Amino acid sequence: MRCKSFYITLALLSFVFLSCNLFKTRSPENPVSENQTAPLATTPDQLITNFTNAFQQKNIQEYVKLFADTATHARQFTFIPNQSAAARYIAVFSSWTTTSEHDYFLNAMTAVGTSTPQLELTYPTPPVQYQSDSALYTISYSIFVPHKRTNVTTQFTGRSELYVSPNKNNIWMIYRWVDFETKKDSSWSELKGQFAK
Repeated sequence: MRCKSFYITLALLSFVFLSCNLFKTRSPENPVSENQTAPLATTPDQLITNFTNAFQQKNIQEYVKLFADTATHARQFTFIPNQSAAARYIAVFSSWTTTSEHDYFLNAMTAVGTSTPQLELTYPTPPVQYQSDSALYTISYSIFVPHKRTNVTTQFTGRSELYVSPNKNNIWMIYRWVDFETKKDSSWSELKGQFAK
C-alpha cells in the first residue's frame, strides 16, 4: 500500500514540475538604454546621430565616447561656454575636460530619474563646412530636461558650433564645442554649469 502511495505521489510531483515549465528557457529581456551600443561614427553625420541618441537615451557610456581624448585622437576636447555662463561659473569652466563632460551628464540624467530628456537639433543648409581634416556643424538646439531642481529651468535653447574630426581609427569625434546664448540664462552652457556639481 505504501509503495502504491509513493508511486502516485511521485507521478503527481512529476506532473506538477513538468507542467510548470521550470526548466524552459525564457526570452531575454531588452537591454536598458544605458547599455545600448551606438553604431561606430565612421561619418560626421553618424556622430551627430549618436550625439542626439545618447542624450535622449541617457546613455552615459556612449555620450562620453563622442568626445576626443589624446589617447586616440590628435586633439584634446575643448568646451567654450557662452560669455554670461563663463562669467557665472568661472570655477566650473576654467578647466573643463571630458571628465567634466561625463560628470555633468551623469548628474543631469540622474536628476531626470525615470523621465526622458528631449534634444532637438536643427542646422542650416549646408549643415557642414568641411576643412582639410575636420568638419564644422553649426547647430541650433532645443533641450528639455525634466529634472526636479528648484530655480533651474528645464528648457534650454541656443546655438553651438561642433568641430569634429576622425581619430587614428577613423572614428569621428567632437574635439571643440563653442556655445552661444540665444535666450538669457537658458543655454547648454547653463545646463552644464548647473549640473557640473
